[in-house]
Amino acid sequence: MPRSTRLDAVPLRAAEHLSSFQRLMTLARETVPHLSAEAARAAIRGAGEAIGLEFVETKGVAPIFALFPGADAGPRITFYCTWHSETLPVTPAAAEGAERLALAVTLAALSDLSAAGVEEIGSAAVVVAPGAAHGSLVLDPFLREHRAKIASPMGFWLRVLPSAPRRRRIYLGGRGRVVIGLWGGDANPYEIRDKVAAVLHDEAYGPRPLDFELIRKLATNRDALDLLDETIEAPEAATSDGEWRLKSALFEAHGQVIRPGASHPDRPSAWLSIEIAEGMEAPEILARIRALAPGSRVEMAEALPWDRIGIHHPSIKAVIPLTKCRSAGPDIWPCSPWVTPSGVFSRATGMPLVEWGIPLGSGNAVRFPKEDAFGAMEEEAAELALRAVGALEESPQVP
Repeated sequence: MPRSTRLDAVPLRAAEHLSSFQRLMTLARETVPHLSAEAARAAIRGAGEAIGLEFVETKGVAPIFALFPGADAGPRITFYCTWHSETLPVTPAAAEGAERLALAVTLAALSDLSAAGVEEIGSAAVVVAPGAAHGSLVLDPFLREHRAKIASPMGFWLRVLPSAPRRRRIYLGGRGRVVIGLWGGDANPYEIRDKVAAVLHDEAYGPRPLDFELIRKLATNRDALDLLDETIEAPEAATSDGEWRLKSALFEAHGQVIRPGASHPDRPSAWLSIEIAEGMEAPEILARIRALAPGSRVEMAEALPWDRIGIHHPSIKAVIPLTKCRSAGPDIWPCSPWVTPSGVFSRATGMPLVEWGIPLGSGNAVRFPKEDAFGAMEEEAAELALRAVGALEESPQVP
């Protein structure tokens, strides 16, 4: 059994960590990748040395970094982070541009727990990719290659919320995205998008019995419907029934055509970006689009699969009590209404990622958080890690 540790007995070194991660966090989001990668490399390597984890990185302009347990030990807990800004940020999911802050909070919490003598943290794994909503075709082989050092009983993806919701949201999975480029030919990308979306609608699995139960509860929740209004741009949203809106947001395919501002023979004439749900698979979608565009070159640029997480999964069991400590309790969703990398992890390692949002205190900027705000986020991340590995000693209740 793990040795129990009280959260208030873990010394939080917020000022020290802010100094260590200052260069990475204060870089502008538009910084060229190699400068961001250089700052990320230094910060991640330094944190790994402090915790006692092995540092690994891939070659290239936009490398993937990782911290692995030493020797032949398998990880007890895994965290996923990103070191660059997202190409398609979804503000309700996380504060825009806060990816590096989330990385700093994750590594700071693990470092503090390690310094406090929590042995299980020496068996943690951390995967740090350039982004969560892009780079899936590179991330997948990396995860497969290092599966033994990444797959653990529980995986988490910490994000920075712009504000604290009344109830913390738990997502039992995530949507996926397929991005496909079309070169040449005379196929109409808008017509292809509509035809593929119609087929996916007819053939998709759709909500399961538990999903319907959760959707009915969420449909009476004003906060949940407000979240959809921020996430999904749909003209019928204001007049539609709440259950219908939720089913559409979580289980329907949503396609978008993106045309480059200027044509170039080496670049696609159009991109098809399709958000997918259960039963919708990237290879099948690619095959359908190739059949509908016989005169075009059709190539896949992203393949982020949908994912499911059972309500009794250990990761979910770890965050439910955390919602009761940090908010009025959980709002459980069948899946997130935005794309997540969980499906890439599930397919490559057998381990899904549970998304967990930690609120940024009011009056703080994501690049320049105040020490007390960073410390509060650090403490919450540490509590999540302790709960996940079964090493949290609950504070005695005051009568």
